Amino acid sequence: MEEELVEVLQKFALSEKEVGSTLLDLGDLDEGIIECQGSIIGKIRGEKIANFTGVKNFATLAWSYPKGLRVAELGPNVFQFTIPDAKERERILEGGPWIIDNQILVLRNWEVGIEEDEDAFSVAPIWVQVWNLPIHCLSKAIGKKVGTIFHEVKEVLIPQSGGKEGKHMKLLVLIDIKQPLLRGTTIQMNGVNKWLSFKYERCPDFCYSCGVIGHSEKNCKFPVVVKKGQYQNQYGPWMRVFGGRGSPQKDSSQKIWMPHKQVWKVRNGKMIRLEDLEKQEKGVGLNENMDLSRTKEVRGREIQNHEVEKGGLPPADREKVGRIIPN
Repeated sequence: MEEELVEVLQKFALSEKEVGSTLLDLGDLDEGIIECQGSIIGKIRGEKIANFTGVKNFATLAWSYPKGLRVAELGPNVFQFTIPDAKERERILEGGPWIIDNQILVLRNWEVGIEEDEDAFSVAPIWVQVWNLPIHCLSKAIGKKVGTIFHEVKEVLIPQSGGKEGKHMKLLVLIDIKQPLLRGTTIQMNGVNKWLSFKYERCPDFCYSCGVIGHSEKNCKFPVVVKKGQYQNQYGPWMRVFGGRGSPQKDSSQKIWMPHKQVWKVRNGKMIRLEDLEKQEKGVGLNENMDLSRTKEVRGREIQNHEVEKGGLPPADREKVGRIIPN
């Protein structure tokens, strides 16, 4: 704020009324403070300027329609979310990560001046997959120990055995988004060093040159100096987990049933294709269709087995020359 005031004073020739200050007492602030105490401040860390309507719709849907939600835009990519219920606010603050258009929305409880404090929005949650651990090391205790290299470990999940994703563990951690994403870490077991790889779920946009979230390689101000023999890009898409849009579920046995993907259905103790069942319900007999199909198949085989004589037609069909033979 002081820097902004200095800039205005330097660039404009102000009148006496403009220079004069209006004194605000603490009592004048009470109403506004009470209003703001029921709100969350969110900052989107990225180059793309978010659309107000898009952010409002996202908050409504992603946060399950919080009662009394009001959204105000405080500046480019800075928003105030007023939610009267304290439990609702806590649920949202403890949730996440919240990703809008591949950019991370960092949330904080309101306090005086927080919307202008860049450091207040430097820590955000993200899910990290840890790969290359021996199977006997896949435990929550080891997950918490490995996760100490992050700002904080919030949760450790061990995927159920037999999953298609492979053997790994998942950590919900808080990271400092001003620092490069960690590509992995080393552990030591029985005097032997082992490299563990990190992959990030629902990872927001980050720079492939410096590894920092919030800007692209094109606009990177601090690219990593690459030594001879090293990869040109020290960071890249291999650090992302592709194919999953949601946070990992605690109970992976829960599945969403998709009726439109069902192919078979039981009718009178028999398995019937839905396609045939739909025809039957529309008035076309299933047995009739199958009989017609079978008749065509038999007739086709009879024609193929006939010895084609001079004229290029089977003997039984010679008299049909000049007429259209129905299929």
